Amino acid sequence: MLKMARLLQERFVAVLLLFVLLGFLVPGLERVPSSVLILSLALLIFISSFGISLEEVRRIAPLQTGLFYVLRFPVLGILLWVLANALYPGIATAVLLLSLAPAGVASPGVSSIYRGNISLSILIVVVSAFLAPFLIPLVLQLFVARQINLEVWPIFRTLLISVFLPLVAHLPFRRTPAARWLRTHDALIVVPTIGILVMLVISRQKAFILAHILEAAIFVAITIVLYVLYYAFGWFLFPRAPRRNRISFTLGSGVNNTAIVIVLASLYFAPEVSTFLVSAELAWVAGMVLFKRFIESHSSFASDGAAQAP
Repeated sequence: MLKMARLLQERFVAVLLLFVLLGFLVPGLERVPSSVLILSLALLIFISSFGISLEEVRRIAPLQTGLFYVLRFPVLGILLWVLANALYPGIATAVLLLSLAPAGVASPGVSSIYRGNISLSILIVVVSAFLAPFLIPLVLQLFVARQINLEVWPIFRTLLISVFLPLVAHLPFRRTPAARWLRTHDALIVVPTIGILVMLVISRQKAFILAHILEAAIFVAITIVLYVLYYAFGWFLFPRAPRRNRISFTLGSGVNNTAIVIVLASLYFAPEVSTFLVSAELAWVAGMVLFKRFIESHSSFASDGAAQAP
């Protein structure tokens, strides 16, 4: 089972592309109730939460992390929304949603591989995930709701059910044998669940995507640029911080939880928003590959990281 979990992690892109293909080919998926999307996201958040080591959070001073959170999520998200409104208004809402997506639970694991500060990565995940159900509706209400006639309360309710409650609900089970198993085997559930979410969203929007192939390709290019910006923001925000902290800030900025905003887009926004955010999955993977090459290309990384790794 452990080998299968590792295989799913290693072949994540191939699995994702398979589910994308199924979204186009399998008939009738567009009739799957919206509640399945919400419950699938809740399951994803619940299972992923067991991979967060809350004990590590106590080792981190919160002030710099709080500043990072404010600048990276609401501030950068709003600035990019303003820029998108000026250059390409049709994707401005999608850019905002993608920029507000909290740090993904994969970022501490990736931080460990890249010799980052695991405790810092975990704190970024915990803070951004718990605040996402409140931040996303608030920003949408202030900047988007009147522009596109959006009702924000259903979005808040969906985030409360699918993100906040699963995060809280997993807490009593953290010391159970099942929790210990999930910490090493969670990919058996997480990877297929992400695939199912993408498949269902694709099935709902396939008519739009097939009619706008060129636009979808442009979306992929734009999301790659956005992820370069996310990674650059995390890396250069605190240039005097220890390298291991800069790695964790970078991954907290770039390795985000796109599943949350993909579900929101499918339920409450126009087809082009969903298409844009599904396109971001490819950029999400490309971002990690490019960042890995970046840190490996710096000769000082190996010695500095090895000396400071926990």
